[in-house]
Amino acid sequence: MKKEMGYRHTDLALELQEEQEGKSLLSGVSVENRMFYENRIKETIIRIEKEEASQRLGKPLGTYITLESEKLSGEDDSFHQNMSCRLSFHLKQMIKEKEEILIAGLGNAEVTPDSLGPLVVKNLLITRHLTEYEEYAKMRHSMAVAPGVMAQTGMETGEILQSIVKRTKPDVLVVIDALAAKNFERLNTTIQICDSGIAPGSGVGNRRQEISSRTMGIPVIAIGVPTVISIPAIAGDILTSFAASGEGEAMRHFLQKNDAERYEYLAEILHEKLYGFFVTPKEIDESVKRISYTISEGLNRFIAKKA
Repeated sequence: MKKEMGYRHTDLALELQEEQEGKSLLSGVSVENRMFYENRIKETIIRIEKEEASQRLGKPLGTYITLESEKLSGEDDSFHQNMSCRLSFHLKQMIKEKEEILIAGLGNAEVTPDSLGPLVVKNLLITRHLTEYEEYAKMRHSMAVAPGVMAQTGMETGEILQSIVKRTKPDVLVVIDALAAKNFERLNTTIQICDSGIAPGSGVGNRRQEISSRTMGIPVIAIGVPTVISIPAIAGDILTSFAASGEGEAMRHFLQKNDAERYEYLAEILHEKLYGFFVTPKEIDESVKRISYTISEGLNRFIAKKA
């Protein structure tokens, strides 16, 4: 693989874990699968518990929860309520009884596939300044910020958040960001929640300062949705489908490779400029809006301490 472009083109722990399928069982990683709401939501919980496993997967130690459904970007209101309830449940499990919450919507509001975080912030229940009212005093005290991106501010997002955390002293930081995936079927259909923080831009080769408990000094929960996919990943999906049709010995040989081997092969043969291209579905504007509402509602349920 081209050394200067050695990033993995995915932010999903689930996809990195799937690369290990067919290999020896990875010690220090546990995987649990469940279905909810009449099999409309698939939930996968991956726990990375040993440093060796962390290095092999390229993800920090922690718990990674993936919620998947093809309905995520659709218009089914009952489904979105179910998904927001599930998201709220996991936030409560991770954050427990902490009361002071800072929520950061990462990304560039001017770029549709990267606008998830700022859109979520627009619809949040903000309560920190309303504690004199009895109704709000019973809720968690929430703050929110959309810090923009370095190209807009000249500052690392992590630097901005460090300053806010130092000044406001929240108990926990929740960050929302758009992610990259390797499987096109996971675009706008998947939510990842993790307690290990985030390195913004890592899935697209534009890694920024890490936002984690190590850098922030408080627990960091990350929520993300994959909205883009790389050209090598798309090429892999296309060639895998073609190979499965039985056309050509070379294609059958390609099909015998595992996911990671196919990706590395394509990364070698594709033009360098293509290797850095990312694409997004044509309906991304409506999809991001709907998904942002679902995430906002999940956070609002958590803030309001709804069951």
